[in-house]
This record gives sequence, C-alpha cells and structure tokens, in this order.
Amino acid sequence: MTTSLDITSELPELCAARAALRASLWRQPYLPGEVLELCRLRLAQLHRSPVDLAQVEYAVAAAKRAALANWDSSALFGEHERACIAFTEVYAMDATALTDEQAEAVKAHYGDAGLVALIEALGVLDGAIRVNLLWGTGDE
Repeated sequence: MTTSLDITSELPELCAARAALRASLWRQPYLPGEVLELCRLRLAQLHRSPVDLAQVEYAVAAAKRAALANWDSSALFGEHERACIAFTEVYAMDATALTDEQAEAVKAHYGDAGLVALIEALGVLDGAIRVNLLWGTGDE
C-alpha cells in the first residue's frame, strides 16, 4: 500500500495543488465554514473514513460533532444546517438523485451562490475523502 509519505514525495505538485484547492473552500464567502465543516464531517461518516473524521478544517462545537449522525432529530442543528446536510447525504450516495426541493431548501438560506458553492465544495471534499480511502492516507 502506498503511504502518505510516498505520495508526498512522489507527487509533491499534486499534493500542493490539492491542499490549495481545499483551503480555497474555507475562504469562499457564500457558505459559512461551520456548515461546510458539518457537511465534510457527514461525508466522512457516510464513507466511514476515521482519518477524515478526526481532521478539523473548521471549529465545530464538540456536542454538535457528536450529534452529527443524528442531525435530523437533534435540536442542536438549525434549519440552515439541516438543509445542507440533507443535500450532502444524497450527494454522497447519488448526486443524480438530488431533488429540486433539496436544492431550494439550500437556496432558501444561502441563495443561488450558496447552492453552487455547496455543490462545488462537495465535489472536492467527497473526492478527497474517497482518494484518502483509496490510497490509505489522510489529507496532505
């Protein structure tokens, strides 16, 4: 199995570009970092990626992190977070199954730009988690 060290030494340009792309997600102004982090963590849960679950890209309260698997019934999550996490769950399993209603729920809180930012971020984050699982690594 290739290790994180092997990938870093064999593909330094790829690792640097990948890190820069991920960092740009947290600088976009359309979706709050906490919401994006909840979506990233939910992807990690769904893909059963302990390495990605252990990472912290943006601070989220410990209680909220612990309750994430039950986001749909936990009082800790607001409607804005529920809309994005629900969208994330469907995206992770089958992006073609997303409905107009799910998109509208995200847009109701973050507008068209927020929906686009979420879709783009999910593509990057979902891909990164899957690559981590494939390579047996954490993010560089």
